[in-house]
Amino acid sequence: MTKKVLVISSNRLGDCILSSGLNSFFKNKFKDAKVFFVCGPIPGDFFKLCKNIDRLIILKKRKFSLHWFHLWKLIFFNYWDCVIDLRGTLISFFIFTKTRKVYRIRSNLHKVKEISRLFPGRDLSPNICFNEKKVKNKNFLKLIQKIALNKKLVIVAPSANWVGKTWPIQNFCSLLKKLCKNSNFKNCCFIIVGPQNEKESIESLLKLKSLPIFDLVGKTDLAEIFLIMKKSRLFIGNDSGLMHLSALAGIPTVGLFGPSDSKRYHPWGRKTLAIKGPKSPSELMGHKEFNPKKVNSLMKDLTVNYVFKELIKFYKNCYD
Repeated sequence: MTKKVLVISSNRLGDCILSSGLNSFFKNKFKDAKVFFVCGPIPGDFFKLCKNIDRLIILKKRKFSLHWFHLWKLIFFNYWDCVIDLRGTLISFFIFTKTRKVYRIRSNLHKVKEISRLFPGRDLSPNICFNEKKVKNKNFLKLIQKIALNKKLVIVAPSANWVGKTWPIQNFCSLLKKLCKNSNFKNCCFIIVGPQNEKESIESLLKLKSLPIFDLVGKTDLAEIFLIMKKSRLFIGNDSGLMHLSALAGIPTVGLFGPSDSKRYHPWGRKTLAIKGPKSPSELMGHKEFNPKKVNSLMKDLTVNYVFKELIKFYKNCYD
């Protein structure tokens, strides 16, 4: 008899990637499992190509939180064998299921480890089971594959979902200039990625004519970026969904951290590194006057020289 499993995941790309091991877990556990996966529009654009998902439900936010009522109507008339609610909502208590698992933050463990604790003894590392054949947009991939024949590809993601989590763009400019002068990065090409709405804030980086830069900001989708990442030698970027996408692609991934907790959200995998500034998240955000809507970068104390030294050391360890 078919086992029906519902996973209510996030509206953020990074959190969906960190929870993606659940899909393969159920597919491996039950040969006849049907996995329904709920997420937001941005991760949905990528997860629609996941072989481990039988039905993708993309939940768009509505006024007065009516999106949850809409979801309830979609799933109520099913009898589920297991419901995993990673959002910690009440909706999972109003549907019929044999087993119910509701995610709660109970420790300072990495999120992947916390999700794995829902099923003790299991390693639920991210696993997307990506269907490359269904990727429609491959124009930039073909072009970049030609560039990769003669140059080392380095993905750079200078944006994030909140300005406080972004390393100052002038620091990215200085870092790339230093890397170009280093023997490990001679004959490289920096591929800049990010959403279109962030382009203005990183314009100074894109205009650096002295650097070998390929601008992909807002020009393609997550699926093609993922395939380009697989052809690349390194990822450098802020704590973001693109950072987790890079770690999922299996390439050396360096994430820059400030106000977000690197213990809980560092890129997952063997060839990964989280570089954080000297101040803890509580030191950066714990004061009474803190207002997340009125801040600029909270990562100004993370110096270019420190990032450069740590990055070079990491890169050598990956390829020596």
